[in-house]
Amino acid sequence: MSTNLIFNQHPALASCGICQIGREYGGFGDKVCYFSVGLKDGNFAWMKLSLWQYSDKWVVIVRKRPFLNAWARSGDEPQLAAGDEKVWRNDYKFFRAEKGFSHGYQNPVPLALCDAHYVIEKGLPVLRTGFTDGVTRTIWLMANGAESFPVSVSSESDARVLFRGAGDRTTEPLSVSFLSSLC
Repeated sequence: MSTNLIFNQHPALASCGICQIGREYGGFGDKVCYFSVGLKDGNFAWMKLSLWQYSDKWVVIVRKRPFLNAWARSGDEPQLAAGDEKVWRNDYKFFRAEKGFSHGYQNPVPLALCDAHYVIEKGLPVLRTGFTDGVTRTIWLMANGAESFPVSVSSESDARVLFRGAGDRTTEPLSVSFLSSLC
């Protein structure tokens, strides 16, 4: 991992679980943002997001329960969205996430990519969210007790919608272009 620490200039980043932003070595020197996610056993899961300067992606720290509720409303993967730790651990790909997260901070796991939108149900707006990539990573985090965790979304509007319905209120959505500008 890079050694560019940025907390003194931007203390709000620490509340998002961001532990470092810098260049990734061993690749092409891409800018990368590294996240630590607290687990129920007191350990951390380590995740990363590549920071392409011209990307429209955003990062949102979501709360487990509202995120699960929004995912269940989407109808995608209903057995997982409505599941619990036992269901998640029995998923046929769970072992892949277990292996991926086992490398710790030496080789962080990429953030899941989600979408978000509101639909009207019974006259009220309700959040729905789904995945483009990262279901197994997400269920691994929840099975291991993560109460909040970062996900990426592909636009500012998705970030605002997801944050409004499932975001961790101690944080704020952050754009990849903003994060990229820090290093």
